[in-house]
Amino acid sequence: MSNSGNNGIISEIVNYTNNNGQTIFSYLDHPKELSAFFVVIPPAFGETKRDSLKLSYYLVKNGFNVLRYDASCHVGESQGEMLEASLSKMNADLISALEFVENNFGARNVAVVATSLAARVAIKLAAQDKRIKFLVSLVGIVDLRSTLKAIYHQDVIGEIESGQYKGKFIDDIMGFEVSINFALDAIRAGYHDLESTREDMHKLSIPAVFIAAENDPWVKAQDIKELTNSLLGQEKEFIVIPNARHLLNENPAAADFALRQTVQSCKKYLCAEQLEPDDIIVPHQLELSGQWQVEAARLRNLLKKSLEGEKEFWEKYLNKFVLIHKSGDYRQFLCDISGFLNIQQDDKILDAGCGNGHFGAWLFEKIIEELYERKIELKDFRTIGYTGLDFVEKSLKEARYKHLNLLRRVYRELSLPDKYPAINFSYVLANMEENLPFVDNYFDKICCNLVVSYVKDPRFCAGELLRVLKQGGIMIISSMKPFADLSQIYRNFVDRTENQEELEEARKLLSAAGRIKQKEGAGIYKFFSEDDLMGLLSQAKNRGVIRTFADQVNVLIIRK
Repeated sequence: MSNSGNNGIISEIVNYTNNNGQTIFSYLDHPKELSAFFVVIPPAFGETKRDSLKLSYYLVKNGFNVLRYDASCHVGESQGEMLEASLSKMNADLISALEFVENNFGARNVAVVATSLAARVAIKLAAQDKRIKFLVSLVGIVDLRSTLKAIYHQDVIGEIESGQYKGKFIDDIMGFEVSINFALDAIRAGYHDLESTREDMHKLSIPAVFIAAENDPWVKAQDIKELTNSLLGQEKEFIVIPNARHLLNENPAAADFALRQTVQSCKKYLCAEQLEPDDIIVPHQLELSGQWQVEAARLRNLLKKSLEGEKEFWEKYLNKFVLIHKSGDYRQFLCDISGFLNIQQDDKILDAGCGNGHFGAWLFEKIIEELYERKIELKDFRTIGYTGLDFVEKSLKEARYKHLNLLRRVYRELSLPDKYPAINFSYVLANMEENLPFVDNYFDKICCNLVVSYVKDPRFCAGELLRVLKQGGIMIISSMKPFADLSQIYRNFVDRTENQEELEEARKLLSAAGRIKQKEGAGIYKFFSEDDLMGLLSQAKNRGVIRTFADQVNVLIIRK
């Protein structure tokens, strides 16, 4: 065991073997003197033990020992490939965690606090394993079939039950590709629908608290309420988190509410103590950030060994990003960006991190619209200079091809001569981690869309962009907000399409986004809050931040 102290909290790395012989990597968080009360936190699907760090530290500060772990066949450090994930394996890992605290500490009165899909696993086990004395379901999924249908607009469980599903893999389960065995196992083991959850709930004989999010798009709060009310013979509570969605970290107030409710519930039902809200001890930010950095470093080392290089990753991701231009949210985002930049005739524009060239294509379409709306003759229009920059050569080629085809199509349809281009397109292959190949004060407008999160030194990158911006020029730098709900953009898109091919492509995009979330969790990528973006270029006096793109993206606007 190795451990790290955090001003009264000790976090010990503990490894043990599950019943399948796989090594499970865990942290045992506890006060300096071990408490008599243990809480086990299984990881939510697609998450690691690091994602439950804040919840764990809240519990430890208020008198509990906490075991949090990485599931096998999952993301994180434990053994096994994510492609082979299943709810039965998550169940077996939770059993192994209970065995660990019992065998090493004699703990037989244990609370389980489980989030999202892990809560469904915990409900089934709590109905069977007498070591679990109290259960908290935190925004738990209680109807897997309904949730998957709500997210993906496809009844995966129903198609598999009826034998209509074709293929060996499921493109996406909450951000990750899995084997079809994931769904087959859920059906066989009785995790797959509301009725199977109801059957497990009726077998519960322990106190249980079910905390639901008021505006959860994946889970009907009414389903959880009805299931809770159906429990007989034991103490139960149903609590709603106001103004919350499924991903609680999106809303700090909602997350704080959930953390406090969890601490109070564990005190009440596991320790038989009433803890008033004002008496809850909150971990200091330094305690959290210190351990957060320790665990981020471990995940970074793991990902460096297991994931492809950055160029290969972005080639794969951008291939799946082709469909995004059909999203209404994305098109509105591009409209917002071009509005912030206030692009004028004769401007020199840098599209830094242009990817497949979506912004350049949008810009050209808007210019043609303006020509017609304002009845400007093309020969009287002063050409805009567009430079697309990216470090993925394949993407630059695709951008060039996209823009060239667009030019040809529009000029052909409008019978316009090529010698009067509205935009002069050019492309530069360069790495934004290095000095940009442009002189100072060169561009009138700079657009750096959803790129700064993925460079190693964002301040250096932003400084280089500012260097090549003219005095009086405008620059925007955008980033997904921390803990962004990337599925929100997906849901808004699939709500508006019935095209099966588009739905399939959209699911692939969401799956690719799961890899980005994984890298964010490891600290390889950083999504910027409003304050983070404002601090990125503190030397720029005229700057401000707005929120756009289905409320998932922060945009820094700078006038030099």
